Amino acid sequence: MDALRSGVYHCTSRCVRKELLLSDPRRRAWIVARLYFLAHYAAIDVIAFCAMANHLHLLLAIHPELVVTWSDYEVARRKVMLLASQRARSKYKDCDDETALEREIAMILSSPERMRAARRDLSSLSFFHKLLKEPCAKMWNREDNVTGHLWEGRFQSRRVLDRPSLERVIAYIELNEVHARVAISIPSSFWSSGQIQWERLCDALPGVCEDSAAANVDPCQCLLDLGWEPVFPCQPAEGEGSVACAQPPMFPDECADHAPSLLRHIHRVDQVGRRPRPDKAGWISSSQPDAVSEAIARVLPRLLRGRRAVKRAARSIENWWSEMRSAIESPLDPIPFDQCMLSMLSAARGSCYGSKEAVAREALRRGQHRMVPVWSSE
Repeated sequence: MDALRSGVYHCTSRCVRKELLLSDPRRRAWIVARLYFLAHYAAIDVIAFCAMANHLHLLLAIHPELVVTWSDYEVARRKVMLLASQRARSKYKDCDDETALEREIAMILSSPERMRAARRDLSSLSFFHKLLKEPCAKMWNREDNVTGHLWEGRFQSRRVLDRPSLERVIAYIELNEVHARVAISIPSSFWSSGQIQWERLCDALPGVCEDSAAANVDPCQCLLDLGWEPVFPCQPAEGEGSVACAQPPMFPDECADHAPSLLRHIHRVDQVGRRPRPDKAGWISSSQPDAVSEAIARVLPRLLRGRRAVKRAARSIENWWSEMRSAIESPLDPIPFDQCMLSMLSAARGSCYGSKEAVAREALRRGQHRMVPVWSSE
Protein backbone atom coordinates (compact mmCIF):
# COMPACT_ATOMS: atom_id res chain seq x y z
CA MET A 1 0.00 0.00 0.00
CA ASP A 2 1.25 3.50 -0.91
CA ALA A 3 0.32 5.74 2.02
CA LEU A 4 1.45 8.91 0.21
CA ARG A 5 -0.82 8.52 -2.83
CA SER A 6 -4.58 8.51 -3.09
CA GLY A 7 -5.96 5.06 -3.71
CA VAL A 8 -8.96 2.78 -3.37
CA TYR A 9 -8.57 -0.46 -1.40
CA HIS A 10 -10.80 -3.47 -0.84
CA CYS A 11 -10.15 -4.50 2.76
CA THR A 12 -11.30 -7.76 4.31
CA SER A 13 -11.28 -8.68 8.02
CA ARG A 14 -12.33 -12.07 9.39
CA CYS A 15 -13.25 -13.27 12.86
CA VAL A 16 -10.98 -15.88 14.44
CA ARG A 17 -11.62 -19.46 13.31
CA LYS A 18 -14.48 -18.08 11.18
CA GLU A 19 -16.64 -17.93 14.30
CA LEU A 20 -19.98 -16.11 13.91
CA LEU A 21 -18.97 -13.36 16.31
CA LEU A 22 -20.84 -10.65 14.37
CA SER A 23 -24.15 -12.49 14.10
CA ASP A 24 -25.74 -10.27 16.76
CA PRO A 25 -27.47 -7.37 14.91
CA ARG A 26 -26.39 -4.98 17.68
CA ARG A 27 -22.75 -5.69 16.89
CA ARG A 28 -23.21 -5.07 13.19
CA ALA A 29 -25.14 -1.88 13.96
CA TRP A 30 -22.18 -0.76 16.09
CA ILE A 31 -19.82 -1.36 13.15
CA VAL A 32 -21.99 0.69 10.79
CA ALA A 33 -22.22 3.58 13.27
CA ARG A 34 -18.48 3.41 13.88
CA LEU A 35 -17.74 3.56 10.14
CA TYR A 36 -19.88 6.70 9.86
CA PHE A 37 -18.03 8.28 12.79
CA LEU A 38 -14.56 7.45 11.46
CA ALA A 39 -15.32 8.75 7.96
CA HIS A 40 -16.53 12.02 9.50
CA TYR A 41 -13.07 12.85 10.86
CA ALA A 42 -10.55 10.79 8.84
CA ALA A 43 -9.39 11.62 5.31
CA ILE A 44 -10.90 8.34 4.14
CA ASP A 45 -14.11 7.64 2.23
CA VAL A 46 -16.10 4.54 3.11
CA ILE A 47 -17.20 3.75 -0.44
CA ALA A 48 -19.00 0.50 0.34
CA PHE A 49 -19.23 -2.07 3.13
CA CYS A 50 -20.88 -5.30 4.14
CA ALA A 51 -20.88 -6.70 7.68
CA MET A 52 -21.42 -10.46 7.57
CA ALA A 53 -21.71 -12.84 10.52
CA ASN A 54 -18.02 -13.77 10.51
CA HIS A 55 -16.25 -11.25 8.28
CA LEU A 56 -16.27 -7.64 7.16
CA HIS A 57 -15.80 -6.12 3.69
CA LEU A 58 -14.75 -2.47 3.37
CA LEU A 59 -14.02 -0.47 0.23
CA LEU A 60 -12.01 2.56 1.33
CA ALA A 61 -10.51 5.52 -0.54
CA ILE A 62 -7.58 7.22 1.19
CA HIS A 63 -6.88 10.93 0.53
CA PRO A 64 -3.45 11.92 1.90
CA GLU A 65 -3.39 14.93 -0.46
CA LEU A 66 -6.48 16.30 1.33
CA VAL A 67 -4.67 16.23 4.68
CA VAL A 68 -1.92 18.41 3.16
CA THR A 69 -4.50 21.17 2.53
CA TRP A 70 -5.74 21.14 6.14
CA SER A 71 -4.41 23.53 8.75
CA ASP A 72 -2.44 22.23 11.74
CA TYR A 73 -5.38 23.04 13.99
CA GLU A 74 -7.82 21.10 11.77
CA VAL A 75 -5.52 18.07 11.71
CA ALA A 76 -5.05 18.14 15.49
CA ARG A 77 -8.79 18.59 16.07
CA ARG A 78 -9.66 15.61 13.90
CA LYS A 79 -7.03 13.41 15.53
CA VAL A 80 -8.33 14.29 19.01
CA MET A 81 -11.94 13.65 17.98
CA LEU A 82 -11.00 10.24 16.58
CA LEU A 83 -9.09 9.14 19.66
CA ALA A 84 -11.42 10.53 22.34
CA SER A 85 -8.83 9.56 24.92
CA GLN A 86 -10.44 9.21 28.32
CA ARG A 87 -7.00 8.74 29.85
CA ALA A 88 -5.81 12.10 28.54
CA ARG A 89 -9.00 13.89 29.54
CA SER A 90 -8.86 12.46 33.04
CA LYS A 91 -6.02 14.93 33.65
CA TYR A 92 -8.46 17.78 33.03
CA LYS A 93 -11.16 16.93 35.57
CA ASP A 94 -11.26 20.54 36.70
CA CYS A 95 -12.61 21.81 33.35
CA ASP A 96 -15.49 21.14 30.99
CA ASP A 97 -15.30 18.94 27.87
CA GLU A 98 -14.69 21.81 25.46
CA THR A 99 -11.75 23.12 27.47
CA ALA A 100 -10.32 19.60 27.79
CA LEU A 101 -10.64 19.19 24.02
CA GLU A 102 -8.75 22.43 23.37
CA ARG A 103 -5.98 21.37 25.75
CA GLU A 104 -5.57 18.07 23.93
CA ILE A 105 -5.41 19.90 20.61
CA ALA A 106 -2.80 22.28 22.03
CA MET A 107 -0.73 19.31 23.20
CA ILE A 108 -0.56 17.96 19.62
CA LEU A 109 0.12 21.42 18.16
CA SER A 110 3.04 21.92 20.53
CA SER A 111 4.94 18.92 19.15
CA PRO A 112 6.13 18.72 15.50
CA GLU A 113 6.49 14.96 15.90
CA ARG A 114 2.88 14.59 17.07
CA MET A 115 1.72 16.78 14.18
CA ARG A 116 3.53 14.61 11.63
CA ALA A 117 1.99 11.49 13.18
CA ALA A 118 -1.48 13.09 13.15
CA ARG A 119 -1.24 13.99 9.45
CA ARG A 120 -0.05 10.48 8.64
CA ASP A 121 -2.74 8.76 10.72
CA LEU A 122 -5.71 10.63 9.25
CA SER A 123 -5.29 8.88 5.88
CA SER A 124 -3.84 5.60 7.16
CA LEU A 125 -5.70 2.34 6.51
CA SER A 126 -3.94 0.72 9.46
CA PHE A 127 -4.95 3.52 11.85
CA PHE A 128 -8.52 3.41 10.51
CA HIS A 129 -8.76 -0.34 11.14
CA LYS A 130 -7.22 0.03 14.58
CA LEU A 131 -9.88 2.57 15.59
CA LEU A 132 -12.60 0.35 14.10
CA LYS A 133 -11.57 -3.07 15.39
CA GLU A 134 -9.74 -2.54 18.67
CA PRO A 135 -12.61 -0.97 20.68
CA CYS A 136 -15.18 -3.56 19.58
CA ALA A 137 -12.80 -6.47 20.25
CA LYS A 138 -12.33 -5.32 23.85
CA MET A 139 -16.03 -4.57 24.32
CA TRP A 140 -17.30 -7.86 22.88
CA ASN A 141 -14.69 -9.93 24.70
CA ARG A 142 -16.07 -8.46 27.94
CA GLU A 143 -19.61 -9.28 26.82
CA ASP A 144 -18.65 -12.89 26.03
CA ASN A 145 -16.47 -13.17 29.15
CA VAL A 146 -13.46 -14.34 27.11
CA THR A 147 -9.94 -13.14 26.35
CA GLY A 148 -7.80 -13.29 23.24
CA HIS A 149 -8.19 -12.18 19.65
CA LEU A 150 -11.57 -11.46 18.09
CA TRP A 151 -10.21 -10.66 14.62
CA GLU A 152 -8.06 -13.01 12.56
CA GLY A 153 -4.79 -11.14 12.00
CA ARG A 154 -4.93 -7.52 10.83
CA PHE A 155 -6.70 -7.07 7.50
CA GLN A 156 -6.18 -7.94 3.85
CA SER A 157 -6.14 -5.10 1.33
CA ARG A 158 -6.14 -5.08 -2.47
CA ARG A 159 -5.92 -1.96 -4.58
CA VAL A 160 -8.63 -1.02 -7.09
CA LEU A 161 -7.03 0.62 -10.12
CA ASP A 162 -9.84 1.93 -12.34
CA ARG A 163 -13.52 2.89 -12.42
CA PRO A 164 -14.89 -0.30 -14.09
CA SER A 165 -13.13 -2.43 -11.48
CA LEU A 166 -14.47 -0.16 -8.74
CA GLU A 167 -18.02 -0.80 -9.93
CA ARG A 168 -17.45 -4.56 -9.95
CA VAL A 169 -15.97 -4.57 -6.45
CA ILE A 170 -18.84 -2.43 -5.11
CA ALA A 171 -21.35 -4.87 -6.61
CA TYR A 172 -19.46 -7.81 -5.12
CA ILE A 173 -19.48 -6.23 -1.65
CA GLU A 174 -23.07 -4.99 -1.73
CA LEU A 175 -24.34 -8.40 -2.91
CA ASN A 176 -22.57 -10.40 -0.21
CA GLU A 177 -25.75 -10.94 1.79
CA VAL A 178 -27.68 -11.95 -1.33
CA HIS A 179 -24.97 -14.41 -2.41
CA ALA A 180 -24.92 -15.90 1.11
CA ARG A 181 -28.74 -16.29 1.06
CA VAL A 182 -29.28 -14.08 4.10
CA ALA A 183 -31.05 -11.44 1.95
CA ILE A 184 -33.28 -11.70 -1.10
CA SER A 185 -32.67 -8.25 -2.61
CA ILE A 186 -30.75 -5.00 -2.23
CA PRO A 187 -33.46 -3.40 -0.01
CA SER A 188 -33.33 -6.41 2.33
CA SER A 189 -29.51 -6.36 2.61
CA PHE A 190 -29.68 -4.57 5.95
CA TRP A 191 -25.96 -4.71 6.77
CA SER A 192 -24.53 -3.49 3.48
CA SER A 193 -24.05 -0.09 1.88
CA GLY A 194 -26.37 -1.16 -0.95
CA GLN A 195 -29.38 -0.83 1.34
CA ILE A 196 -28.27 2.66 2.44
CA GLN A 197 -27.82 3.76 -1.20
CA TRP A 198 -31.30 2.39 -1.96
CA GLU A 199 -32.73 4.36 0.98
CA ARG A 200 -31.06 7.48 -0.44
CA LEU A 201 -32.86 6.92 -3.72
CA CYS A 202 -36.17 6.53 -1.86
CA ASP A 203 -35.52 9.72 0.12
CA ALA A 204 -34.55 11.66 -3.03
CA LEU A 205 -37.59 10.74 -5.13
CA PRO A 206 -40.08 13.14 -3.41
CA GLY A 207 -37.60 16.01 -3.77
CA VAL A 208 -37.09 15.21 -7.45
CA CYS A 209 -40.84 15.33 -8.07
CA GLU A 210 -41.30 18.55 -6.06
CA ASP A 211 -38.34 20.35 -7.69
CA SER A 212 -39.14 19.25 -11.25
CA ALA A 213 -42.77 20.27 -10.81
CA ALA A 214 -41.76 23.69 -9.48
CA ALA A 215 -39.24 24.27 -12.30
CA ASN A 216 -41.41 22.63 -14.98
CA VAL A 217 -38.58 20.33 -16.13
CA ASP A 218 -38.38 16.63 -16.96
CA PRO A 219 -38.48 14.67 -13.67
CA CYS A 220 -36.95 11.58 -15.31
CA GLN A 221 -33.82 13.48 -16.29
CA CYS A 222 -33.62 14.97 -12.80
CA LEU A 223 -33.77 11.45 -11.38
CA LEU A 224 -30.98 10.30 -13.69
CA ASP A 225 -28.90 13.32 -12.66
CA LEU A 226 -28.90 12.26 -8.99
CA GLY A 227 -25.25 11.53 -8.29
CA TRP A 228 -23.87 8.46 -6.54
CA GLU A 229 -21.34 9.10 -3.77
CA PRO A 230 -19.51 6.96 -1.20
CA VAL A 231 -21.85 5.66 1.47
CA PHE A 232 -19.90 7.59 4.15
CA PRO A 233 -17.72 10.27 2.48
CA CYS A 234 -15.01 12.10 4.38
CA GLN A 235 -16.04 15.58 5.48
CA PRO A 236 -14.52 18.85 4.20
CA ALA A 237 -12.23 20.90 6.41
CA GLU A 238 -13.53 23.58 8.75
CA GLY A 239 -12.01 26.72 10.18
CA GLU A 240 -9.28 29.13 9.12
CA GLY A 241 -6.03 28.04 7.52
CA SER A 242 -7.45 25.10 5.59
CA VAL A 243 -7.52 25.32 1.82
CA ALA A 244 -11.00 24.81 0.39
CA CYS A 245 -10.80 22.19 -2.36
CA ALA A 246 -13.16 19.82 -4.14
CA GLN A 247 -13.18 16.13 -3.42
CA PRO A 248 -10.33 14.70 -5.52
CA PRO A 249 -10.99 12.01 -8.15
CA MET A 250 -10.55 8.40 -7.04
CA PHE A 251 -8.45 7.58 -10.10
CA PRO A 252 -5.85 9.71 -11.94
CA ASP A 253 -7.47 9.33 -15.37
CA GLU A 254 -10.90 10.76 -14.48
CA CYS A 255 -12.24 14.23 -13.75
CA ALA A 256 -12.74 15.36 -10.16
CA ASP A 257 -16.40 16.14 -10.88
CA HIS A 258 -17.12 12.65 -12.24
CA ALA A 259 -20.39 11.65 -10.56
CA PRO A 260 -22.01 8.36 -11.55
CA SER A 261 -25.80 8.19 -11.48
CA LEU A 262 -27.28 6.79 -8.26
CA LEU A 263 -30.16 5.22 -10.17
CA ARG A 264 -27.85 3.54 -12.69
CA HIS A 265 -25.63 2.27 -9.87
CA ILE A 266 -28.52 0.66 -7.98
CA HIS A 267 -29.95 -0.90 -11.14
CA ARG A 268 -26.54 -2.23 -12.19
CA VAL A 269 -25.97 -3.90 -8.81
CA ASP A 270 -29.50 -5.33 -8.94
CA GLN A 271 -28.88 -6.82 -12.39
CA VAL A 272 -25.55 -8.33 -11.34
CA GLY A 273 -27.28 -9.89 -8.35
CA ARG A 274 -29.80 -11.64 -10.60
CA ARG A 275 -27.13 -13.59 -12.45
CA PRO A 276 -26.74 -17.08 -10.92
CA ARG A 277 -23.21 -18.13 -9.99
CA PRO A 278 -22.21 -21.76 -9.39
CA ASP A 279 -19.80 -20.63 -6.65
CA LYS A 280 -22.49 -18.68 -4.73
CA ALA A 281 -25.48 -20.02 -2.83
CA GLY A 282 -27.94 -17.25 -3.65
CA TRP A 283 -29.00 -14.63 -6.16
CA ILE A 284 -31.95 -12.27 -6.65
CA SER A 285 -34.95 -14.22 -7.88
CA SER A 286 -36.65 -13.28 -11.14
CA SER A 287 -39.90 -13.00 -9.15
CA GLN A 288 -38.41 -10.23 -7.02
CA PRO A 289 -39.13 -6.65 -8.24
CA ASP A 290 -36.06 -4.71 -9.30
CA ALA A 291 -34.65 -2.31 -6.71
CA VAL A 292 -35.56 0.89 -8.58
CA SER A 293 -39.17 -0.26 -9.03
CA GLU A 294 -39.32 -1.05 -5.30
CA ALA A 295 -38.12 2.46 -4.49
CA ILE A 296 -40.73 4.05 -6.76
CA ALA A 297 -43.50 1.82 -5.35
CA ARG A 298 -42.51 2.76 -1.81
CA VAL A 299 -42.91 6.52 -2.26
CA LEU A 300 -45.59 6.63 -4.99
CA PRO A 301 -48.68 6.48 -2.70
CA ARG A 302 -47.43 9.48 -0.73
CA LEU A 303 -46.61 11.46 -3.88
CA LEU A 304 -50.03 10.76 -5.39
CA ARG A 305 -51.59 12.58 -2.42
CA GLY A 306 -49.67 15.74 -3.27
CA ARG A 307 -50.25 18.63 -5.66
CA ARG A 308 -51.37 17.95 -9.22
CA ALA A 309 -47.96 18.84 -10.69
CA VAL A 310 -46.22 16.53 -8.21
CA LYS A 311 -48.63 13.69 -9.02
CA ARG A 312 -47.94 14.23 -12.71
CA ALA A 313 -44.19 14.06 -12.12
CA ALA A 314 -44.54 10.89 -10.03
CA ARG A 315 -46.65 9.17 -12.70
CA SER A 316 -44.17 10.27 -15.35
CA ILE A 317 -41.30 8.64 -13.45
CA GLU A 318 -43.32 5.46 -12.85
CA ASN A 319 -44.23 5.09 -16.55
CA TRP A 320 -40.76 6.05 -17.76
CA TRP A 321 -39.05 3.48 -15.56
CA SER A 322 -41.52 0.77 -16.53
CA GLU A 323 -40.73 1.35 -20.21
CA MET A 324 -37.00 1.75 -19.58
CA ARG A 325 -36.80 -1.44 -17.52
CA SER A 326 -38.61 -3.48 -20.18
CA ALA A 327 -36.26 -2.16 -22.87
CA ILE A 328 -33.01 -2.94 -21.05
CA GLU A 329 -33.95 -6.17 -19.28
CA SER A 330 -32.80 -9.39 -20.90
CA PRO A 331 -32.43 -12.98 -19.66
CA LEU A 332 -29.23 -13.32 -17.65
CA ASP A 333 -27.36 -16.56 -18.26
CA PRO A 334 -25.55 -18.18 -15.32
CA ILE A 335 -21.86 -17.38 -15.07
CA PRO A 336 -19.90 -20.35 -16.52
CA PHE A 337 -18.33 -22.71 -14.00
CA ASP A 338 -14.82 -22.38 -15.47
CA GLN A 339 -15.03 -18.58 -15.21
CA CYS A 340 -15.94 -18.88 -11.52
CA MET A 341 -13.06 -21.27 -10.89
CA LEU A 342 -10.62 -18.89 -12.61
CA SER A 343 -11.99 -16.03 -10.50
CA MET A 344 -11.53 -18.04 -7.29
CA LEU A 345 -7.95 -18.96 -8.27
CA SER A 346 -7.08 -15.32 -9.00
CA ALA A 347 -8.70 -14.22 -5.73
CA ALA A 348 -6.37 -16.54 -3.83
CA ARG A 349 -3.21 -14.91 -5.21
CA GLY A 350 -4.19 -11.60 -6.82
CA SER A 351 -3.17 -8.27 -5.31
CA CYS A 352 -5.25 -5.72 -7.24
CA TYR A 353 -8.26 -5.16 -9.49
CA GLY A 354 -7.95 -3.45 -12.87
CA SER A 355 -7.62 -3.58 -16.64
CA LYS A 356 -4.45 -4.91 -18.27
CA GLU A 357 -3.22 -1.35 -18.83
CA ALA A 358 -3.99 -0.29 -15.24
CA VAL A 359 -2.29 -3.40 -13.82
CA ALA A 360 0.77 -2.82 -16.03
CA ARG A 361 1.02 0.80 -14.81
CA GLU A 362 0.71 -0.32 -11.20
CA ALA A 363 3.39 -2.99 -11.67
CA LEU A 364 5.72 -0.37 -13.17
CA ARG A 365 5.05 1.99 -10.26
CA ARG A 366 5.87 -0.77 -7.78
CA GLY A 367 9.00 -1.76 -9.69
CA GLN A 368 7.69 -5.24 -10.53
CA HIS A 369 7.76 -7.08 -13.86
CA ARG A 370 4.15 -8.26 -13.56
CA MET A 371 1.20 -8.42 -11.19
CA VAL A 372 -1.73 -10.84 -10.92
CA PRO A 373 -5.13 -9.09 -10.72
CA VAL A 374 -7.96 -10.59 -8.71
CA TRP A 375 -10.34 -9.48 -11.48
CA SER A 376 -9.74 -7.64 -14.69
CA SER A 377 -12.22 -4.96 -15.73
CA GLU A 378 -11.89 -6.10 -19.35
